[in-house]
Amino acid sequence: MAVNKREIKTAQNKQAILNSLLIRMDSEAFDAIKISALCADAKLSQASFYNYFPQKTDILIYYIQLWAVKMHWQITLHRQLTGLSAIEALFNSTAKICATQPQLMAEIISYQAKAGRNIQMRPLTDADKLVAYPDYKAVETVNIENLSALLSVNIEQAVRSNELPPSSDTNSLIVSLCAIFFTVPIMFNQRPLIEIEEAYQQQLSLFRHGANSKFS
Repeated sequence: MAVNKREIKTAQNKQAILNSLLIRMDSEAFDAIKISALCADAKLSQASFYNYFPQKTDILIYYIQLWAVKMHWQITLHRQLTGLSAIEALFNSTAKICATQPQLMAEIISYQAKAGRNIQMRPLTDADKLVAYPDYKAVETVNIENLSALLSVNIEQAVRSNELPPSSDTNSLIVSLCAIFFTVPIMFNQRPLIEIEEAYQQQLSLFRHGANSKFS
């Protein structure tokens, strides 16, 4: 479906705000960053800001959604990895974010812990995806916008290919992987990339061993 100029402009404005936040988080605490500063950076009015993001934490949700689209496109569609290989690639990519943007990951974890199941996500538009990733062929067709959805696809692939037991409970395995995903950054905050990668690899090895313990 074709997108119009208004939709493109809206996506550009939202991503200008997001980019401002990411840049400022390199040197400022999330709570200290003022919406007025984000608007000034993005050259938008505060009224426009609230049209896009009712509250500042909604920018983090938008980041998560775009990140999930990017991960699915890069790992599954472009590199054509599936199952446990795709999950490992997802965690390796996350390790890089933890090492280069530790405050961003910490804020995402903190927000999700506070919000729990009450996180409200507005679905991404085709324009959001096309503006964020203009060189990703058919990226607008990707409808995976959160970690659970990413993991669900890969777990189901792993079950079909016998990497995981046929009796696997997808929801239980998602919980286990999410626990690894969020716990390692907390324990290894501000640590070098290699330590975070190794921690993820060790935990994924334990996950794989545990999931297959009754199968082997």
